[in-house]
Amino acid sequence: MPVEFKDSADKHRIPREDAIHAMVNAVASEQVEGEPGEVTTVYVGHPHPQTERYIEVIVALRPPRTLTVFHVQPLSDRYRHLLYGGSEQR
Repeated sequence: MPVEFKDSADKHRIPREDAIHAMVNAVASEQVEGEPGEVTTVYVGHPHPQTERYIEVIVALRPPRTLTVFHVQPLSDRYRHLLYGGSEQR
């Protein structure tokens, strides 16, 4: 499945490899409201195995089968609750 990064995903200068690592090894994830016809998911995970900090990565699955990463940043209060329940554990 192809993965594309929008310019907005680079705003916080988190390397794309770190975003992929956080998605693949997410501690928690949750579907969020997105554009019609897309499945949008926020992933919370570590950017690499040697850290305790978390990042949030928001991805849209766009037809026909493209993962579009449009948001990557250090974990914000908006999604911190995913670490403490109320989430879909992966």
